[in-house]
Amino acid sequence: MLSSISWNQYIAGLITLLLLYYCFVGFKYYRWEILGLIGIRKVENEKIFIPADEGLQHFKPIEKPENYLPKTTLEADISPLVQAFADEVQAFTSSAEPNMPKPELLFSMQLIVSKYPALKNADCRSEISTIVFTQVNEKFPGLIKEADLLSIWT
Repeated sequence: MLSSISWNQYIAGLITLLLLYYCFVGFKYYRWEILGLIGIRKVENEKIFIPADEGLQHFKPIEKPENYLPKTTLEADISPLVQAFADEVQAFTSSAEPNMPKPELLFSMQLIVSKYPALKNADCRSEISTIVFTQVNEKFPGLIKEADLLSIWT
């Protein structure tokens, strides 16, 4: 019986059986480690968490009917804005030429007002116009009237 197979056939058969054995053991016990080598990862059951319905009430935001109604305009403190505007008007009037024509002066004031769009609809617009009028009249007495200042707000 030993003379019916050669040593080459014996070694080839033994290597084949060993390869099949190691493939079976590797597949059976080390499947995820081998798949991890080629980039496939197993999602652990502990990592998948589906919360139960009873715990959702804690995380769910409470809906209020006020959230769906139109919001009222909030009162904002615009005093720093008014102060910055007054400072810019004062800086402009102090550096302006003494013989500046009236249309050029009103256009320059329009440019300054355009930098502060919140002041156009402010409640204190008449006080702001008074500030501008006094600043301009200090540098250019009698050049403009208060009625002329209405054109800078457009």
